[in-house]
Amino acid sequence: MSYKVFSATELWQRETSFPSIPTFSQSLDSCLGSNGIQLGCLTELLGLPGTGKTQLCLQLCASVQIPSVLGGLNAEALYVDTNTNFTPQRFKEIVSASQTKCQQLLETPIVSNKDPLHRLHYINAFGLEKFCATMYRMPSVIEDHPQIKLIVIDSITFPFKEGITPSQRTGLLFRQMAELQRLAVEKQIAVVVTNEMSTRVGLSTGSIVGALGDAWAHRCITRVLLSREGCERRALCLKSNCGANAVGRFKITEEGIRDVD
Repeated sequence: MSYKVFSATELWQRETSFPSIPTFSQSLDSCLGSNGIQLGCLTELLGLPGTGKTQLCLQLCASVQIPSVLGGLNAEALYVDTNTNFTPQRFKEIVSASQTKCQQLLETPIVSNKDPLHRLHYINAFGLEKFCATMYRMPSVIEDHPQIKLIVIDSITFPFKEGITPSQRTGLLFRQMAELQRLAVEKQIAVVVTNEMSTRVGLSTGSIVGALGDAWAHRCITRVLLSREGCERRALCLKSNCGANAVGRFKITEEGIRDVD
């Protein structure tokens, strides 16, 4: 097996040569530490229901289509839906608003050979068996659709809720994520997974923590905790290789993710 020793300069040049996927919120992009979701990394969005996990995923699926002249990727996305969270109508609203904003910045119409809806690929992976089959076929899916630069799994928790022991779940999930991480680095694809919250019972009280346990927390390169205060959402970067812990503020509008006024 051949190998190569890289210098830090080479790694830095490679890492900075690829743009990130913007969230359409400067505050949230700054919180992530890389002007958005970084390619080649596994990013976890965790939070209680209603904190904006799915809405942010839909925005990213639209943002990945931003034209190259605006610093975007002009690419496609894959949405793996394990809990029937995906709504085509909502994505249509977000991607249409994103296209309109890009047109305003360019001051010229965006010409594309593909409809924005056709640039999002969808897989229904409801249930453990379907999810495992999807993960097994992921390399061939990427081979058939080389323009995919974003993979969303919403959510990573749901397939493992029944029919599997915690030890089996840990082993299976880690093997799947290791292969997905390898694919992400090799093909320079951003992977975003959503996670739920669970209650950890202590000696005297309980605490709300991310599901799947502490071992899973170490598997993700970037972890972002979402919370809600009224109409405002907040994102706390719990873990990141490219930035310090920070807090971002954003809101969910009809057009998608935007900065708080």
